[in-house]
Amino acid sequence: MYYNHFSRKERYQIFVLLQAGKNKKEIAQLLNRHPSTISREIKRNSKPNQAYQAHDAVTLARKRRKNNGNGKPIASSVWRQVEKYLMLYYSPEQIAARLKKVSVQSIYNYLYQNKARYEQFKPYLRRKGKAYRHCKAPSIKEGDRRYKRSIKQRPSYVESRKTRGHWEGDTIISRKDKQALVTLVERKTGLVLIGRLNQRTASETRDMIIKLLTPFKKMVKSITFDNGTEFNYHHA
Repeated sequence: MYYNHFSRKERYQIFVLLQAGKNKKEIAQLLNRHPSTISREIKRNSKPNQAYQAHDAVTLARKRRKNNGNGKPIASSVWRQVEKYLMLYYSPEQIAARLKKVSVQSIYNYLYQNKARYEQFKPYLRRKGKAYRHCKAPSIKEGDRRYKRSIKQRPSYVESRKTRGHWEGDTIISRKDKQALVTLVERKTGLVLIGRLNQRTASETRDMIIKLLTPFKKMVKSITFDNGTEFNYHHA
């Protein structure tokens, strides 16, 4: 897969890191994204005069994609500008931010849907046309898998954010320096808790979560975890 819109998880991570006081450059390093891409995401998918919120960003991005599907075709003059910037070694993210008339996804589609065009501009792509690598996740034993619950499976009253005490957990791993953080967000208030991990094992993650939540134990009704293997002990 050559390009991805920000996933729900990445938007959650951006929100958490902003709450933790990280700047856009630091967030970009942690998420292995270009700083301009992070800046553009925050600017485009924040409500007017409000701080960036993950659930708002997901909703706004979804609406924009739906509306873009019914938009007018992009003019050939715009594509000529795109090609000019590509030959100057601008990334699709930088081009989209500069031109404002074409999305990052549209640029990648323009390149990859035509083999001859792709071969023409391949030398100018910073990744030299290589596909993004995907790491194979460690296998999970069936005994661990039975405790897994997808975010989609959580009750509607948790999803609605009408009551306090429902938390969402995740880990953020920097590809650059392998820095690992466990994050917890209380869904109604937006309270963010962050702990640093050394080993990123299930047991260490569990212990850190307990440590972070102990001062708020009266405010813990449920926790929904990302399904990474470091959360295999969340039932303990």
